Amino acid sequence: MEVPGAQSAYRVLDLLTQVSLHPEGVSASDAAATLGLTVPTAHRLLRVLVDRGFAVQDAPGGRFRPGPQIRLLAGDGIDHQLLAEVARPALVRLRDETNETVFLSVRDGLQLSYLDVLVSTHSVQMYGAVGMRVPLHATSQGKVILAFLPEGVTQRLVDQLEYERYTANTITEPAALMAEIDKVRQAGYAVNLEEREIGVRSVAAPVLGGAEGVVAAVCVGGPIYRVSEEALHERLGPLTRAAAQEITERLNTRAATGGTAHDDAGEGSR
Repeated sequence: MEVPGAQSAYRVLDLLTQVSLHPEGVSASDAAATLGLTVPTAHRLLRVLVDRGFAVQDAPGGRFRPGPQIRLLAGDGIDHQLLAEVARPALVRLRDETNETVFLSVRDGLQLSYLDVLVSTHSVQMYGAVGMRVPLHATSQGKVILAFLPEGVTQRLVDQLEYERYTANTITEPAALMAEIDKVRQAGYAVNLEEREIGVRSVAAPVLGGAEGVVAAVCVGGPIYRVSEEALHERLGPLTRAAAQEITERLNTRAATGGTAHDDAGEGSR
């Protein structure tokens, strides 16, 4: 229940959330439409966020992106260089065990960003490149990250997603995604059955640590003629969970000892 007389505060906080969920930028008109505000009201309140450093605007009339104050208060949760280096040995082992493409991903607003990609030696392989951004709702990595965030954060993100349909198997409704997330929490991993690309299956497991619970996802996937649903659950799933658990333990050890990104990264790190 909203506190009486605090409507303006709620509007500012809702706009702050909109900006933080759109690192690529959000327009005043789009934010207004999402929150049920008039465009002048949204623009005025966004200017307040800019004035206090919670948002930046590329140019007059341009989109609003997260400002330095958001990162100062929330932080990234973890040093991405440290995460990538700590994870490398486990990712290399997972790629060699499966001979399929392996991904390390982090949430980037309402999308997922590839932090590391180790490609399969097969000529036909699951594609991805470092820095590439993909949807949360249509990937095993996105679903596993959503599943292991605090429940309130998960629900808010699920409500904000755009649900673009990529294939006949894509989840396109919040209720359906929440039902899938419940299954992921019980299983400890998520699968993707041709939900973003026809002919591709994958499985992902969470890397845990920090205030948000989940800091990254480890994923392995490939074409359906090599990756059966049975293989996802009986072989690739356990291997992926083991890799994610190893990374989690290494991160926790590094945090406890105060290690840096270059301390004892292990064989196979860059």
